[in-house]
Amino acid sequence: MRPWVLYGILLASLACQLVGLIMFAKGFFPYKAISTTFASLEDLPLEPSSLVVNGDDLPQTTTVKPRFGKIVLMLVDALRSDFLYGNESDFRLMQSLIDEHKAIPFTALASAPTVTLPRLKALTTGTVPGFLDAILNIAESDQSSTLANQDNWIAQLTRSASFRKNAKSTPGQDEKRKIGFFGDDTWIKLFPGLFFRSEGTSSFFAMDTVEVDNNVTRHVEPELEKDDWDGLIFHYLGLDHVGHSGGPKSGLMRPKQAEMDSVAHTIYTTLVKKESSIENQRDELPTLFVLCGDHGMNEVGNHGGSSRSEISTSFLFMSPFFEGTKARQQIRNMVDPFRNAADREDYEYYRSVSQVDLVPTLSLLMGLPIPKNSVGQLIPELFSDLTELERLRAFQINAYQVAGVLKNMWSDFEVESAVLLKDYKDPGVDADSNIADSNIDADEASNQRCKDLKSEKQRLGCWYTLALAEHASFLEMHPSRSTGSIVYGDQERAQKLQAAEMAYSKFLSDATSMLSTALSKYDMSLLTNGSLFMAFAVAGMVFAALQTKLVDDFRLSCREPRHVAPAFLSAPYRQPSKKRSSMTTLISAAFSTNLTADRTETRSKTTKRDKNEINWMMARALSAVTLVLYLITLFASSFVEEEHQFWYFFNMTWWAVLGLISARYLPSGASSGQLASFAGAGYCFLQMAVLRLLRSWNQTGQKYADQIDLRHYLNSTWVAFSWVTFALTIIGLGVSVIFVVFSQRPAHSSTQSSSQHATPAWKSALISVLQSLITVITTLTLLWITVYKMELEAVHFGSELMAKVHGVMSTISSTGYSIVPSSGEALGAQELVYSGYAMARGCYAGMGAILLLTLILRLVALPTRPSSSEESQMTTGQTDKSLASKIIEDRDRTLFVPWITLGVVTMLMILLSRRHNAMIYAFFGIQLYAYLSWTSVVRQRPCSSDNQEIKGDAPELDYMVEEVSDDASGGEFTNGRQQPLRTRGQVARLFRTVPGLSSIHSCSILLWTLSSFFLLGNSNSIASIDISNAYVGIQAYDIFLTGVLTFVSNWAGPLWWTTAALVLMRWDLEWEFAWAKEDRELALQEKEMRGWKTVQGWRRSEKGTLNKRTMRRIWKYKKATGAAVNKDAVVEPIKEVETAAAAHGTDRPEKAQASLDSGVVDVQHIVDQVQDMLPQQEGEEEDGSFFIEEEQSLERDQDGASAEAREREATQGPCVLQEPVLFKQRLAHTRMVEHVIVTSVFFGITLYALSIAAIILRHHLFIWTVFSPKVLYQFAWTALFQALVQVVVVGGGIWSVIVLSS
Repeated sequence: MRPWVLYGILLASLACQLVGLIMFAKGFFPYKAISTTFASLEDLPLEPSSLVVNGDDLPQTTTVKPRFGKIVLMLVDALRSDFLYGNESDFRLMQSLIDEHKAIPFTALASAPTVTLPRLKALTTGTVPGFLDAILNIAESDQSSTLANQDNWIAQLTRSASFRKNAKSTPGQDEKRKIGFFGDDTWIKLFPGLFFRSEGTSSFFAMDTVEVDNNVTRHVEPELEKDDWDGLIFHYLGLDHVGHSGGPKSGLMRPKQAEMDSVAHTIYTTLVKKESSIENQRDELPTLFVLCGDHGMNEVGNHGGSSRSEISTSFLFMSPFFEGTKARQQIRNMVDPFRNAADREDYEYYRSVSQVDLVPTLSLLMGLPIPKNSVGQLIPELFSDLTELERLRAFQINAYQVAGVLKNMWSDFEVESAVLLKDYKDPGVDADSNIADSNIDADEASNQRCKDLKSEKQRLGCWYTLALAEHASFLEMHPSRSTGSIVYGDQERAQKLQAAEMAYSKFLSDATSMLSTALSKYDMSLLTNGSLFMAFAVAGMVFAALQTKLVDDFRLSCREPRHVAPAFLSAPYRQPSKKRSSMTTLISAAFSTNLTADRTETRSKTTKRDKNEINWMMARALSAVTLVLYLITLFASSFVEEEHQFWYFFNMTWWAVLGLISARYLPSGASSGQLASFAGAGYCFLQMAVLRLLRSWNQTGQKYADQIDLRHYLNSTWVAFSWVTFALTIIGLGVSVIFVVFSQRPAHSSTQSSSQHATPAWKSALISVLQSLITVITTLTLLWITVYKMELEAVHFGSELMAKVHGVMSTISSTGYSIVPSSGEALGAQELVYSGYAMARGCYAGMGAILLLTLILRLVALPTRPSSSEESQMTTGQTDKSLASKIIEDRDRTLFVPWITLGVVTMLMILLSRRHNAMIYAFFGIQLYAYLSWTSVVRQRPCSSDNQEIKGDAPELDYMVEEVSDDASGGEFTNGRQQPLRTRGQVARLFRTVPGLSSIHSCSILLWTLSSFFLLGNSNSIASIDISNAYVGIQAYDIFLTGVLTFVSNWAGPLWWTTAALVLMRWDLEWEFAWAKEDRELALQEKEMRGWKTVQGWRRSEKGTLNKRTMRRIWKYKKATGAAVNKDAVVEPIKEVETAAAAHGTDRPEKAQASLDSGVVDVQHIVDQVQDMLPQQEGEEEDGSFFIEEEQSLERDQDGASAEAREREATQGPCVLQEPVLFKQRLAHTRMVEHVIVTSVFFGITLYALSIAAIILRHHLFIWTVFSPKVLYQFAWTALFQALVQVVVVGGGIWSVIVLSS
């Protein structure tokens, strides 16, 4: 099957896979079903009562009295708990407030995904957002995630009446509360139109750690001084950006913490000062100040996963109200027990609460209804100053709201207290004797009954009913509500109050925990149909993979023009006629051959395989086992989290197996063979050594992500050494690129003298100019990359050194610099301004210019295509060893375009990677070079003929050829290169077919690709997504460019190896082509030898001995056919046929030319010459009538052969001896199609298996923290990396350019 047909099948399969992927994603990541209505104070529940009351004794429906009139929320992005509470924190002023018991601290726990957008939704609506919000978090232009139609405390605050004394009120209508916002513009997207004053800043320009916060801080004091607001929100991004750019141990982290501490202290002192006046104390409620974070960060500085460091953030509540002695004493009682606890978990400094608990807490403190979709529970410590009745009322309102969420899930879940308490009976009254004997009171019996229920719904219903019953009992005991004559003591009321609070807390905690992990309603039809589409896509890919014996089919389909003698191979032996000469029969048999047999060049079934032939069975079995085991691991959460361990292990195993194969099958008898054996195994073991070093570079995964690795030292104690390795990498890259550039020289054919092919002066000058330009641009680009990286970490160099660096660079190049008037006092003074944005764009432009100039240089230096005769002369007199040496010597010229392309890609990856990872690309280069060398060793492996058996009487054949050659002046009996005839089984060949080597290449590249993704610090957690390079060279948000940079920076390793695969395939293509050419030539010689085997049969049938007359006939025949159709006449028929015809006296060159054009030698032309040159034999008719039957048979055969040749021209590609350049291009495309099909099968099967795992495990505990991120990553691997990059961009685009330029 043609390569482009298979490529089309592959594209169709990928399109089908994309359709299935979209359907599956829509069914797996739906928006959660939520209520779109808003809560109201009119919907509050009645107080629980088991008594029938009338008139004024109706239960109350009011909310609790609001404690605060205004709120200031300061949200510091990525404020991990230890940043605020830890001993190494620079929030000194805030910690002093905690020590003075003027602030109430909590450790707030977020839920995955720990990125900003879903965390803001949790902090404002009280819901646990869907995992799809993690994707929408990246798309700043997305408007689908707005909360305009979802209940939240921001909207509730703007709908409620203001408590400000200057609030304007009209009869029947009060002025609503107003909220101002400044900071991350995500809030403006979430709450459109709700802020009366606002200014947003972009949240994804992660390199900005200064201006993004200054733009917020400049609004703090002016806004606090105003009296027209009821709420202010300040969202700071600088600390998060410091984490993204340098990690939590960055030198900028503690200064940024001190800056945020100063801002928080300014807000607090301003509020205290403003509310300390007697007028404010008398007329307005106090202001609540909340300092909090949305998520934490891991040790790399990223977030998104569910590790303890990522989910641990902070809540710190402050207010002038807490300045009182009573309040401070209450805070002391709450804080000190947790501060001194010895069994705290990591990052847990004070009592842990959930982030969603902020919503009901703020709502009740501000006198607002709790948003309908909230799943949080109030924080009791903030209600400690309320009365007993108010506290229970707050618990009941919160429980009623959460019960409403449960009712949306379970329609039969009852929430009304009147219904629940109507037939309620205290279980303690009917407690059996065993319980009574165990001194279990009624409350304990009730608790035990709820605990014993197995159904989640029944258990929650039991706790809710029990809480209402205990609440009602307490109301009956309370003096203000008691209607009977029974007087209850304080201890009894306290016990009942405690029982009620405990039941409410138990219900709220269990319900919140269940609702927080409640699964979305999956669309099973979309999931099933999406999986079916993926299955169809995999079937198409597997079908294409089964057709990938393209190289053999393509090579064997070519029918090379050849000598007359090789056609004997397919000729059946026929008993000579009595009326014909034996030579006539021999010629007739030779040219009556069916040419279709030419396509089969397989050995005889009885031929034994050479024991030295490389056996890839072990490697192939390992690849199959690896795939099967990997598919199994997709169903285990631990293996998904630690996937890098799987690839590290099997990558190491793969190279160990290849090393053993190299040591086993590379010859070790001679000294050169032993050296090749050691070299082949050594290259494989070098791969293992480099992999072992790189796997210690970046710890990843979940279990061992916090362990110390080389990255830790390179960013802390070895910073200077890290910069040295960075500089060495840059220098090595520059030298390599420049060396390859100057390896290009004006090239010409080597078949004629150099004076005939002298390069024009203009071409030499142009090549020199292009080489100089590429050298200069490469140097500048690498300098720009270095300065850009240095500026990002200028804290390590100091302002003085960086000023000198910028001064030198501005002298060399103005890119990235501008001269502006100085702000100093000196008149006309100017200063140099650095722009990282402009310098990064200069890097991009430089890389593009290098690629463009490379292609131009390649086209200029490209040698003219030699003619077929020149191609033949190029190999004449060349030994196998010299040809191999020439291939190796010309490596840099052969790989010129792939090498430069890889060099440019390396520059891009260094620019978009962290500084400590730059050295990894140098080790990648070592691995690639080792593999290229290993390939060369394997391709050059000679073949021993000791174990080769040829079917039939081989010894007799060898004797026959030797005897004929001796008698017939064997020097003339050559194959056109003045070399003895030889067969593939009888000579030591240089180039090897190496069966299965193309699949070995694909497996190696695949293992490199997957391992490199994790080697650079990535994992299957969203926390490993690095957005610090999403704005390199971009000033404003652009969803396409930002997305591309984010993908490239995170898939830098796989993209590097995808480009490196071009180098590998181009190098192996050179050896493959040389092997194909040699194999074709030897195949022709082997056919000639088998032809002489037919002569041997003829000898035995005629006389049984080789007499003198027969020897003379054979010599005459060989001389005639060699003169009529030699190798040159076959390959260059236009002039050579005429010359040969004139030399031999033929008058029919036109007929010979026409026959040669159709790929068939003019038989009659040869027969005529043979008849003229051979003497007349006795018993033969002189009229030549014995040729009549042969001519008729030959004409029929020629007609069929001509038709078949025309069919071949229309359907098959060029042949290696006729059109070597076209043959090489076709072979290159064939190899690439095979490679992309193999990799597509892997990613297709993986995606399908993962979709099945996600469907089966959709109710798994870790579905959202482990499997959902893996699904997202696999979508990116399949759709973006494999389909878009490997198949379309690399396989269909870049590879085509490389092939055409070669």
